Amino acid sequence: MRPETTTDERPGKGGDEATDPAEPIKELVAGADLIVTGSVIEVDPAISATDAGTFDPQTATIEVESTVKGDVEPGKLTITKPESSYYLVDASAAPSDRNARSGGVFVLKETGDTPTLFGHVGVHDHEFAQQWFARAVAGLAAKLPPPTNDQLADWVARADVIVFAAATGDASRVETSTPRLDWADAGTLEPIEVLKGELAGPVEVVRGPQPSAPGGTWAFPVEKERTGVFFLDMSSSPPTVLNTAAPWDVYARQVRQLLPR
Repeated sequence: MRPETTTDERPGKGGDEATDPAEPIKELVAGADLIVTGSVIEVDPAISATDAGTFDPQTATIEVESTVKGDVEPGKLTITKPESSYYLVDASAAPSDRNARSGGVFVLKETGDTPTLFGHVGVHDHEFAQQWFARAVAGLAAKLPPPTNDQLADWVARADVIVFAAATGDASRVETSTPRLDWADAGTLEPIEVLKGELAGPVEVVRGPQPSAPGGTWAFPVEKERTGVFFLDMSSSPPTVLNTAAPWDVYARQVRQLLPR
C-alpha cells in the first residue's frame, strides 16, 4: 500500500468550468445555436507565431462526433474562428500549448455561410467539458453533484471493502475520449488507505451500474490517475465499484463518520 500522494485533482479546481468569469457555461449554452463535440481535421491558415497575444481568424473543418445542442449529423463541418486569444490546430499534430485547441466541445453561432465559434474561448477541451455542457443543456448544474449522505450510508452498508485509492483506467475498456483523457468503465485501484475490510495491494475493478444522467456519471481516467474513495463489492470477479457518483467527490473523513464504532 503506497503513501498518500498529491495526485488528487477534483473537478472544477482548475478554473476551467468557465472560459472567462463573465461566461459561465449556462450562459454559453443559452447563447449558442449549435454545440458539438469533435476534432479539428483541417485548418487555414496555420498559426506559426504561437506566442502572440491574439490570433487571427481561421477557417477549419471539424469531424463532428456528437451534437449537444442544435441539429447537425456526425461528419465534416466547416466553421470559422474569429480573432481570439486561442488558435485552432489539426488534432493529428496538436502541440501542448494551452493556446492551441484541436478538439473537445465546440460552441457555435450561426452567422451566415459557416457557424462561428462563440465566447471568449469557443473550444472547450477540459476533461469534464463534455459532461458539463451536456448537463447545462439539460438545465442542470454543470458539475455532477457529490453523493448525498444517504447514498454514502447505503454504500458503506453494502460495501465489503472501502478504500481511498488512486485509480487508473483500463486502456482496452475506453468508453469516452476527450482531448485530455480517455475514460474507461474498468480500471486498477492502488490503495492509499483502507477504511473498511482488507485490501493488500492493487486490484482490478469494474464500475457497477450507473443511473441514466445527462453527460453520464463517472469513469476511470486512462492517461493519469485520480484519487477518490471507492466502495467495493468483493463477491464479483473482478470486484465491482458501487459508487454511482464520482469517487473523487467523496472524502475519507465523511466515510469514517459513517462507519460503525
